[in-house]
Amino acid sequence: MATILFTRALRHGKAEHATLYKNLVGMLVLGAAATLLGGELGGAGDPADLPWLLGSGACGLAVGDWLYFVALAHIGVGRTLILTQITPVLTALAAWPVLGETLSAGQWAGAILVVGGGVLAESRRLERRPSDAVGLLAALGASLAWTAGNLSLHWGLDQTPAVTGAAWRLVGGNAGILVILALRGRGRPALRALVLPQTHRLFLLPALLGTALGMGLLSAGFKWAMQGVASALAAAVPVITIPLAVLVLGERPGWRGWSGAAVVVAGVALMGLSLG
Repeated sequence: MATILFTRALRHGKAEHATLYKNLVGMLVLGAAATLLGGELGGAGDPADLPWLLGSGACGLAVGDWLYFVALAHIGVGRTLILTQITPVLTALAAWPVLGETLSAGQWAGAILVVGGGVLAESRRLERRPSDAVGLLAALGASLAWTAGNLSLHWGLDQTPAVTGAAWRLVGGNAGILVILALRGRGRPALRALVLPQTHRLFLLPALLGTALGMGLLSAGFKWAMQGVASALAAAVPVITIPLAVLVLGERPGWRGWSGAAVVVAGVALMGLSLG
């Protein structure tokens, strides 16, 4: 739902404003929730986990999400979701040398399905627009940034409760997007945009749904559920979102788009379930 709402809002707003706004709203909501909940959900985290959580937020929630919004604005929901499903493949490949996690035959088969499904979905477009290249590069860049964020999160949730960890990730995400905006000379306009009524109207609901609620639940899932099950369920996003994009946004994936999405989801599910 948040992806659909963000895509519609980005027709009238900027990706960098959406990234900063949703990180700020999520940080405030989850920070308050962590303080109130305590116990296994919230409370204070381990200081040793903090650098990893901040780094994960800067990579995944600043660079990654900003590029994700750029891709949504240029190539739409369906194509962006299909292309960014390569993230679990990249994460598994990166975890091989970094974490010493080797790929099983099932994971290799899943990786091939993910790549093949993306190629199938993209092959349906015979006519390319100039903005397509920007969207494609942004989607792939988002996957790379999310991969770095996933690896950092592996260490960041070691002794830190799920909601607290999600809140600290958003602190890192805010710091990261502010650095990006400052380097581009857009820091002050973005900060001023935070208080505009139009910004709240465009981004508040998707920020609450996707960032505050969604990230809290996702962190809890990866902390407590079997990693294979959590990965497989998280990979089911296109199954829900692409039909919504057809109904709400009027996108038309075509048979290759639908088939590619199904192959991608099957591949990611196979990778996740092959973890053990």
